[in-house]
This record gives sequence, structure tokens and C-alpha cells, in this order.
Amino acid sequence: MSVDPLEQQTRHYGSEYTMVDYKTNSLNLFLNISYTFSPKMMMYGTVTFNTSTAELNQVIMPDISDRLQNELTGTTDLTHQDFTFTEMHEYSDLDYELIGTMIGFEYRLAPDITWTVDGRYYDLTDNDGYVYGDETGSLFIIRSGLKFEF
Repeated sequence: MSVDPLEQQTRHYGSEYTMVDYKTNSLNLFLNISYTFSPKMMMYGTVTFNTSTAELNQVIMPDISDRLQNELTGTTDLTHQDFTFTEMHEYSDLDYELIGTMIGFEYRLAPDITWTVDGRYYDLTDNDGYVYGDETGSLFIIRSGLKFEF
């Protein structure tokens, strides 16, 4: 069984014929605090804010059917190909805000053992559903444990 030489010349033609800009804007703010009540007890906390947008400019592909036919020996019919990409630029649109807060305490039980507890809260607002749909949601976490220093 022989392989048609035209089938061996499969290529992706998009980036060869046009360039597209992708623009992102991001703002991140952080506030950290800590306070030592005594040599044995400390409190700490963090507030974070992130807002980000990103978008791909619309892809304008030139009509390259004639050029492709010439490159592929002039015998290939490419009339069934769609090089318009009219909706592709919307796949990469991002627009979200993320707020996070955390507060924690440490209490030294012994010179090398510390008990810790902290709570964290995250809230994501997704203003543009991206590929996976609307990812808006909140998360609350409480953690506690012992820290051993050696």
C-alpha cells in the first residue's frame, strides 16, 4: 500500500500566514500583618486581591486557498477548508477577581513545639466563562496542627 505524497505534507498554516496579539492586564495587591502578643503567642494575617483580564485579538486569516494549492502540487482542492476563525478569539477571553483572606495563630507549647491554627477564605468572581464555563465560587478552610522544630 503506497502513501499519497500529499497526505505526507500535512501542516498547520495559521501562524505562517498571520500574527495575533494576546493582551493581559493584571493587578495584585497584598496586605500582610503579624503581631506578637507574648514570647509564646503570635497572630498573623493576609488579605490578597487579584483582578485579571486577557483577550486575544480577532484572528483575520487571509484567503490562502490558491497559495496552498500551488504548494501542494496544484492538484489539491481546498474549497472545503475554513480559514475564517471568526469565533476563535473569544476562547481565550478571561475576566475575573479573586479575593483571599487568612488569619492564623501560633502558640509555643515548648521550645521546639508550636501549636498552629489558621482560617482561610477565597472568593472568585468569574465575569467571563472561558472554556469551562462560569467558575465563580467560594472556599473556606480551617487548618490546625503541631509544628516540631529540630
